[in-house]
Amino acid sequence: MYSYTLEGNNLKMMWLPFKKRKQDLTISLEAKKRIEVESEKQGKPQVLLLNLERDQNGLGSVLVGFTDKTTSDLGLVRWQNQTVQRLLSLGELQFESGKFFFYPNVDLVWEKTPRSEIHKLISNYEFTKDRIYLEEKDFIKLRTILSECFQREGVRSVYLHRNVCQLEILNLTEEKEEKISMEILTYFSSLFESPWKE
Repeated sequence: MYSYTLEGNNLKMMWLPFKKRKQDLTISLEAKKRIEVESEKQGKPQVLLLNLERDQNGLGSVLVGFTDKTTSDLGLVRWQNQTVQRLLSLGELQFESGKFFFYPNVDLVWEKTPRSEIHKLISNYEFTKDRIYLEEKDFIKLRTILSECFQREGVRSVYLHRNVCQLEILNLTEEKEEKISMEILTYFSSLFESPWKE
């Protein structure tokens, strides 16, 4: 069983069983130090305010700013809302070259199924809340990155629900598996709201 992980810009392939990642945002030591510096500068405790904005194509960007800490702030981060917290808490926040960077830290694991042509991917990120089943002719309804990948790699049908993606594909090779994994990792790293094309 292969496990693919995207950490920062690096794709890692491991032979480890799937382990669900801890649901707490990882904050680097440099980022924590930057919060301390800002707190001293402002003369009062500061926290990071994390927002998620999407452009007209649905591509997500994480915005990081400082705000005064209140009694309701339990840690070093305040979230825009619970949806943003659920999505971003799987990642890592780093401070490099004077800027904050968010890395999603996506995990993917391929699992075998009883049917040789059906292949299951499990992720620590959610594909969709609703059940989606599409045949090849309907892939155009999906985000471009997904539809082009599925068509190019010979996927006949796809089933998505929560953190599971099942693909019907004949003759899945290690090369195809790696290409599909990379595209799905890139899709999750883009922080789209849903797999549907806007």
